[in-house]
Amino acid sequence: MTERAYTALAYDTVTGRFLADIDLQTDPTWSARINDTGGWQIVAELQDRAHRDVVRGWCVPWRTSVAILYGATVCQAGPIVGYAPSDSQPQVQISGKGIWEMFNHRLLFNAAWDPTAKPITDPSADFTVNGPLYKIARELVNNAMNWQHRAGGGLPIDLPAQVPDDYSNTRTWHGWEMATPGQRLQELTQVQNGPDVLFQPYLTVVNGFRTIRHQLLIGSPYLQQRGVPLNFNFGNTLVSMTVQGDGTSQANSAFVKGTGNEAGTLYGYATNNVRVQIGWPALDMVDSNHTSVLDPVALNAYAAGDLTLYGSVPEQWEAVVLADADPQWGQYLPGHFANYSFQDHPWIPDGTYSQRILGVSDGGGQSGQRATVKHQLQNYLLPLT
Repeated sequence: MTERAYTALAYDTVTGRFLADIDLQTDPTWSARINDTGGWQIVAELQDRAHRDVVRGWCVPWRTSVAILYGATVCQAGPIVGYAPSDSQPQVQISGKGIWEMFNHRLLFNAAWDPTAKPITDPSADFTVNGPLYKIARELVNNAMNWQHRAGGGLPIDLPAQVPDDYSNTRTWHGWEMATPGQRLQELTQVQNGPDVLFQPYLTVVNGFRTIRHQLLIGSPYLQQRGVPLNFNFGNTLVSMTVQGDGTSQANSAFVKGTGNEAGTLYGYATNNVRVQIGWPALDMVDSNHTSVLDPVALNAYAAGDLTLYGSVPEQWEAVVLADADPQWGQYLPGHFANYSFQDHPWIPDGTYSQRILGVSDGGGQSGQRATVKHQLQNYLLPLT
């Protein structure tokens, strides 16, 4: 059997308890990203009929999850969504998502709502949270796991410390919207100064059993980063840097559609004319991803967030770095900042650039015999000209 840098295991989605080690036919693919679901894919060996029956026993969408490990670091973990056995080779391809996907498959309503007593259109199904955005993000997850009148909500997730109400922000979600907590959580990350959110999986032992749990990390707005700065040098630990300029979505004014029809449609608006004043053309965008939102303040916040994301000239940077050289993969997370140093790059001027790592994924292969990972970086904003 080929010795691989990666291992994988199956575990119970609800409890996190270990079910089986997985024999990998090839290296897995995976991605982990702040404010996003992420995903994974493996090809598992079917050595004989007995082994096939074992795999068939645990290869069950949603009931079972899979964790991808690089050494002791859990790269990604979450529910099986699909599988496709080969009819010519003793193997099965299995794919899934990060645990955030669980919150895309349950409705958002007040945990105290009783579906046997009141319809979901009743105010008792509405869910309101007051406080900093950090707390609102936490309570979205907490509420979705602790239903009082429905079973099956629990998940192996560690919540961060609670913070008191300060009424700096208020969010109300109505049961009749029939939205998902996963959708509303992602929307919260997109407002101006919205918090970074990451479900970080880890392997532990609970009552003598290997167990996968997920630590809910929430930023204010960025995730906390401890330790020495992360440094990657081009031609050394930084194997390559791919650059792509894309102005497709660039705008200096943003309109965000809310609820309503025709002339009664609510909307949010934000604009920044700095570039227009030095000769740029006006560029508008319409964001139609929030058409159930009733709060004009929230809609304006989404518009301001859109301008933060799309209001500058972007270059998309993707770095390939060595996984086993300092700083090693496992010493940092999506959401952290790193320094990337260049000399004699064909496009990037010499210097050191501090960039936020939005996501990490498998390197798509190896540099020689050394494993690599990819960093999806926050858009590098070109100077104002």
